[in-house]
Amino acid sequence: MPGNERYRAPGVYTSEVPVGGEPLQPAGSSAAAMIGTAGWGPMGAYTFISSWTNFVRKFGNDGGYLAQGARNFFRMGGTRLYVVRTCHYEDLTSPISATAVKSEIVVMSNEATPAELFTVTALYPGTFGDNLVARMEDVDAEGETFSLEIYQEVGDKLALLESYRSLSLDDESAQFAEDVINARSKYIEIEVAGDSVEHLADDTEWDLTGGDDGLAEINDEDYVGDDAGSTGLYALDTVPELLTILHPGITSNSVIVDGQQYVRDSVDRRGCDIYIFDLPVGYDPQEALDFVGNELMSTSYEACYFPWGVEGSATVPMAPFMAGVYAKNDFEYGVWCAPAGTKYSLPLTDLMYDLSFGDIQLLNPYGINCIRRLFMEGFVPWGVRTLEVNSHFRYLNVRRFVNVIKKTLQSGANQFVFELNGPALWVRIEDTARMLMMFFHSLGAFAGATPAKSFYCKCDEETNPPELIDQGIVTCVIGICPAKPAEFVEFEIRLYNHGVLPIATTPGE
Repeated sequence: MPGNERYRAPGVYTSEVPVGGEPLQPAGSSAAAMIGTAGWGPMGAYTFISSWTNFVRKFGNDGGYLAQGARNFFRMGGTRLYVVRTCHYEDLTSPISATAVKSEIVVMSNEATPAELFTVTALYPGTFGDNLVARMEDVDAEGETFSLEIYQEVGDKLALLESYRSLSLDDESAQFAEDVINARSKYIEIEVAGDSVEHLADDTEWDLTGGDDGLAEINDEDYVGDDAGSTGLYALDTVPELLTILHPGITSNSVIVDGQQYVRDSVDRRGCDIYIFDLPVGYDPQEALDFVGNELMSTSYEACYFPWGVEGSATVPMAPFMAGVYAKNDFEYGVWCAPAGTKYSLPLTDLMYDLSFGDIQLLNPYGINCIRRLFMEGFVPWGVRTLEVNSHFRYLNVRRFVNVIKKTLQSGANQFVFELNGPALWVRIEDTARMLMMFFHSLGAFAGATPAKSFYCKCDEETNPPELIDQGIVTCVIGICPAKPAEFVEFEIRLYNHGVLPIATTPGE
């Protein structure tokens, strides 16, 4: 009912009054985030990528683990990827201290005493910029205009990337080169110093030089980043959806542990993400077990995979493939289903270590998810555990499902902040939570056959005593019974003597 200030003059008033809970939009769970190095692309901030083609356009394809990982993520069914490019930082708290350098060329006039006309600089730092070529064409000395084309060196040929016509060095012109190019170009930026092209000739080319990827001194801290500088992992703080986070190909124990701590403890991410990783390449099962037991921590917010795969002549980490598998699993079955098994054949030619059944018996109880070769099935993920094997969050699909519920409630429940903390609010909150749980129950996400056996939601005077109300706290308790994967399928075969079999029944009787 509206406040009393509305009724100050006679008349007829209408209002819209919502009844019951508010429907919430379930959080997406299929997005991934990768932190790694590249020879091109934005540095130190996240970039949304929706396809492999989009990745190549933004970050190139230098064959490194980041490019390889992005490609394998999209191959396995991923559609939403957040990429953070990193390099060595002299000061992690200062993004401008990145040691990666942009390629550039200073264009001079052809006078007896050359004068600086403009500087062409690669849009992003990195060695890819050294492949860029700027070509001057259609120089009109009287009209003071010219054309500029940007090419990429591909082998011994030039591929045209961008073309700009009728440019001017006059900053009052509508075709002022600095304004036109800097607003449109995806490869370069230009800074004008002179005002005449009279002494330039057609078909003059300049190679951009001096690019540096900033990798000479890169270390573990550069992959992790820093909160103050929003570098590395912390560049993901403002991504609006929950993530599967990984450092493709990076197996340093310090990077992995910091990744685990970030997804568990980040104030901005609020414990809704998963960190996935590979164990060091070339390990045997005993070394893998020792690494997990001695070098890492268990939080339930992680999943590790072993061993590395082989594709052609390249060794490839499994975590990027699995990030794509998670996405495909969530699209086709649901986040509450296990992202493993024979339905997810991996495009490998071999494994760095061919696991036996005994090897898997050793590793699986400790949460090491194995990649297994099966006859007629190929290479498949054969594990769905977190490292927290002695808890309610032993299974990865349970952890990811709970993360989705948390993220959905965190985003959707902002509508209740500052509402009056009383029975009317409690009913709305409880109804809203119940509607969300009913949605998941309708999709088969819970173990119970009925809603009563699958979940409960409680928000009343019992969960909200006066001492909490006085502190401005409202509490809704939600209990769920998530479905668990069938890790061990057992058939019991009973042998009977002739003539003493139980009375057979047909299905449905």
